[in-house]
Amino acid sequence: MGRMSNRDRIAKMQEEAAATEREREAKAKTARKEPKAKKGAPVAPVGRMKIVWAVCAVNGSIVKTFPYPQKAAAEAEVARLSEQAPHHLRAEKVPLDD
Repeated sequence: MGRMSNRDRIAKMQEEAAATEREREAKAKTARKEPKAKKGAPVAPVGRMKIVWAVCAVNGSIVKTFPYPQKAAAEAEVARLSEQAPHHLRAEKVPLDD
């Protein structure tokens, strides 16, 4: 076995480091790019909403609506309609009429 001088050892280490750097660069060039995240469906802008009182039948269908400040009138309507069949009162969001 031949002995290597310091200069030879340093030169060999530099060559190995350069070779590994070239390999790393080659891998980086051929590496796949990560797929971009898919965007969800665009959300339609929701206009301004208001709350109304909805008088509903047993099946959930809306029978009549009242403006929010008229809760007493809506409750009276529920009481009147409940004599024939059960009805209930529900707060609903509806688009604001401009």
